[in-house]
Amino acid sequence: MIRLLWTASAEVRYYLRRYMPSNIVLDLIRTRKGLKWGLPAMLLAVPYLVVASWCTVLIENGGPG
Repeated sequence: MIRLLWTASAEVRYYLRRYMPSNIVLDLIRTRKGLKWGLPAMLLAVPYLVVASWCTVLIENGGPG
């Protein structure tokens, strides 16, 4: 039973590591050649967080859901 669970979790992890877009992007950024994309990726996160915060405030103040 434990071996079956272990095998199933390993297969799920392999699938997620291989095919999920966020993992593919992270793997590309973490390589030696991808280091140049680390800073632009972080800079893209800042506007995303600002827009998410703005949307949260808008919804809390009775804006459209």
